[in-house]
Amino acid sequence: MKKVFIGFVTAVVLTASFAAAETGTGYKGYPRGDALVSVHELKDLIESGTPNLVIIETASAVEYYLGHIPGARLVERADFEAPPETQDGVTGNLIDATGFSKLARRLGVNRDSKIVIYDRRCDATRLWWAFFYFGKLDVRVLDGGIVAWKSEGNPTDLLAGAAPMSGSFTAAVSLPSLRVETEAIVALRSDTSGQLWDTRDRKEFCGEEMKRGAYRAGRIPWGRHSEWTLFKSKGNPTEWLPAADVLAVLDRLGFDRGSDQFFFCQSGVRSTQALFTLYLAGWDIEKLHNYDSSWIGWSKDPQLPVKVGCAPEEVAAIVR
Repeated sequence: MKKVFIGFVTAVVLTASFAAAETGTGYKGYPRGDALVSVHELKDLIESGTPNLVIIETASAVEYYLGHIPGARLVERADFEAPPETQDGVTGNLIDATGFSKLARRLGVNRDSKIVIYDRRCDATRLWWAFFYFGKLDVRVLDGGIVAWKSEGNPTDLLAGAAPMSGSFTAAVSLPSLRVETEAIVALRSDTSGQLWDTRDRKEFCGEEMKRGAYRAGRIPWGRHSEWTLFKSKGNPTEWLPAADVLAVLDRLGFDRGSDQFFFCQSGVRSTQALFTLYLAGWDIEKLHNYDSSWIGWSKDPQLPVKVGCAPEEVAAIVR
């Protein structure tokens, strides 16, 4: 009985320690809350004339020119996508270091730049992930995006873009584990040390819908569902939930902090939302992996297995 009691107490202590390690006193309770920036903080950075501040909007040109944060520079998704002919025909993959260096310099990025990225749905974390992968770590995401900026009554610029800049940043892969390819995903079929998460919506996951660019409908059979929107506000898909709410979602989905976490979606964009969220929550970045080719790459290879249809318990329908 004594051993059982000691074991119970130990389990409680370990559980409490685990929870404490995942929560913090940072922004919204995240241990790495400084990876996010609030509207008020960004406004202060702009008004104080913060040196080397680079603000980037990831959006379409139409969205950008209809109203963007003053001084923000536009990056469209295609600006950092590799030509398909260099990726075995797969569209949407990340450009190489040379190409990313050119993009960053065009944006005015130097080694000591302070970068803030915002979006209107889910692209900001894709660019954040790319900067981290290529060695630029002083990068933050605007919580709430342009919606939060406008809701606070802040001004936007119409039509006119930011003045041309010339930076000196040189990209070099510094966190190679952030980007994985098909071989790593195939290995997870028999490797229980990692968890694979499908961050697409329910219809894509179940094979009821196939987005443009994919070759087959369905999902990777050993992937589990974790839709990217589960970590975001219901009223604003660019606003993160508080850490306590996110940790509750992770717990219900069965995320294991001790395991490597692999994420995919249609083209490796929405998947970075989940990866960024775990980074915010203090998870080891060496254990966070984005499958860049994602469903487009997987579905293109007829030799790779696909599962269609799903039982209700397989879908992460968490009601918030």
